[in-house]
Amino acid sequence: MAMNGLGEQLTFSILDTPRAVEALRDSGYMSTTHALAELIDNSIESGATSIEVFGVTQQDDTTQRFTLKELAVLDNGGGMDAETLRRSLRYGDGTRRERQGIGRFGVGLPNSSMSQARQVDVWSWQSGVTNALHTRLSIDDVNSGLNEIPEPKLKSIPEIYRDKSRMVFGDSGTLVVWNDLDRVEWKRVSTTFQHTEALLGRLYRRFLAKPSERLHPDDPRNDIGPQRTIQCIPIQQVGDTFEVDENNIVGVRPNDPLYLMSGTSCPEDFGPGPMFTELEGSPFVVPVKYNGQEYPVRVRAAYACAHVRDPSNPEATWPEAYTGWDSGSTPWGKHADQNMGVSLMRAHREVMLDESWVSGDDPRERWWTVEVDFSTDLDEVFGVTNNKQGTMTFQRLARFDWKREALPGEESFGDIRRRMEEEGDPRVSLIDLRRQIENARRLMRSRVREARQSRGARHVQSEDQKADAKVTAAVKHRIQEGYKGKSDLAGESATEKEQREKQVESLVVKHHIDEQDALRQIDETIKAGNLVRWIQSSQSSPAFFDVEALPKLLQVALNTDHPVYSHLYEIMHPDIEELTEDEVRERLAKAAAAFRILIYSWARYEDEQIGRDQRHVRNARVEWGKYAEEFFDEDDGSIAPTDLV
Repeated sequence: MAMNGLGEQLTFSILDTPRAVEALRDSGYMSTTHALAELIDNSIESGATSIEVFGVTQQDDTTQRFTLKELAVLDNGGGMDAETLRRSLRYGDGTRRERQGIGRFGVGLPNSSMSQARQVDVWSWQSGVTNALHTRLSIDDVNSGLNEIPEPKLKSIPEIYRDKSRMVFGDSGTLVVWNDLDRVEWKRVSTTFQHTEALLGRLYRRFLAKPSERLHPDDPRNDIGPQRTIQCIPIQQVGDTFEVDENNIVGVRPNDPLYLMSGTSCPEDFGPGPMFTELEGSPFVVPVKYNGQEYPVRVRAAYACAHVRDPSNPEATWPEAYTGWDSGSTPWGKHADQNMGVSLMRAHREVMLDESWVSGDDPRERWWTVEVDFSTDLDEVFGVTNNKQGTMTFQRLARFDWKREALPGEESFGDIRRRMEEEGDPRVSLIDLRRQIENARRLMRSRVREARQSRGARHVQSEDQKADAKVTAAVKHRIQEGYKGKSDLAGESATEKEQREKQVESLVVKHHIDEQDALRQIDETIKAGNLVRWIQSSQSSPAFFDVEALPKLLQVALNTDHPVYSHLYEIMHPDIEELTEDEVRERLAKAAAAFRILIYSWARYEDEQIGRDQRHVRNARVEWGKYAEEFFDEDDGSIAPTDLV
């Protein structure tokens, strides 16, 4: 037995219990709601169909203000026997070894509780609430030398929860109460519950939703169980009286980032049906190998319907109050703004919403979503954290670029992949998944960018419409002078029906534009009498735009995957109306710099040509300049080219 110089016994246990528990309190929960979610996880795993979250506030006699005193979670699940109840408060213990449910690491109850409070009391019963067993974990007890969870004993649950609960007490259930809330971020529980609904509704959307809407219709799984309810009930204590704040009870509704469910917390004033439409081919199943086995990972992708962003769409039913509004400023647009990212679903419960896949400065990112659904067997592959708030390996994939990863001598993606496999890089198992997500994201971004947004009746021609009309006039002038292009010659022999068919084929088949939107664009072009049309589409070509000579129409398709689009055109065409003066100045400066780089790229291309090729390129530049001068120099009130110098 080791002794120190004072004759005191020394111990060398692996953990110094008081200091360890205090250190574990800093367990990294993003919010009080995330910590409460650990308790709700336990409730769902125990078979609960009704879950209630209570917040008890006490009025100060001097200030008359209400201060949060207790938080509690009550359920009608299967309850726990004495041994299981005692083990539930031990760090690193647990009874769920088969990874079939949303629990996992055996630290949820003590970890989440101690991260918010200095004491947690637990009651559980399996033969009626009058036979409830009770035990607790307290920082003060641990500091006083307690090394074991107290043996559970019969003890009635607090009267306040028995009386104020909305559920019917059955044979079994559990009540968890947090006391001495020294780390809770909430101040006013009634208003906080309103914000809590969004997160809890998103985490548990499949458990809260109608059974018919939880999964894709073709998904064969049937392991979510009955529909659950979660209620947040604020209770106010004045003196010795406890009263439920009836006006602020929150029944948690599903919050679906895919916006394919009905009856969610998202306002639905935009029109009929769900807010998003599923990308063709979704869901995609990507096999992921781990420990010699393959596990399916399901990927769903959806993007906004046309009437959600365009009040002039025949299906739109926007309230008159939103006439002329940017869709992002509507209640449903603001709701989507809070759900941007890739949603990671583990065992039907969301682990995180990964925002690293979206561009934070582009408000249109809210109009698409990807959901990745994996089983608990792939926890190590995804890098699921012990508090179920992150997927560390998956998060690193959002910015993965094999060219940046390449070492000297590695010239292809295959070279990188082989090295990652040899080195045991955990990301390699998810590379194919990343590629599928990236493909879906690219397609949906293109659809969102291409969608034209009308913000109510406008009597003034847009600058884009003016540009098309101006160029059409210039083209007609050249035709009158005897200059004919392929589009003009093709139009001479094609009937009006053939012209429309060619345009539909180009827009729908080649550029993957929705057929209804394609027909609308064709009608707009014909109505305006234009001989040109500008579209945007995702293209694999290194060219930043494509030119297509259709009968009586010269169509230019800007490549949304080219840097010129993101660094120049997109900056000059922000899909938002609420820009500050400084933001406008910054965009103009970036656009000017991007235009300079674009011209430099041509200059360098011309500089590297030799002999006759250089003359051809130089002549092409001169001829293009002549066309540009003619197109710009229409008398419509715009600045003449010579005045731009």
